[in-house]
Amino acid sequence: MQFNRQFEHEVGAKRILFDVTYNPKTHYFEVFESGQQEGYLLKFDMETRAWSTEGPAAPTIPAEDLALLVQKQFGHFV
Repeated sequence: MQFNRQFEHEVGAKRILFDVTYNPKTHYFEVFESGQQEGYLLKFDMETRAWSTEGPAAPTIPAEDLALLVQKQFGHFV
């Protein structure tokens, strides 16, 4: 399985490039967005069944919306 995906998504009138890498050891996604200096982690909590982000950068879209895009790109849904 390839652990990296790049895709674009339109937010408002701006197109953002997402560079996402899956870490099979932690099961987190490391996300870098065009225009940001640092990335962040996209995490799924199995107990609460909720998506969240963590890190120095903030996502431009809500974690739940980003999770849908990432899952679509990787072809796996939780």
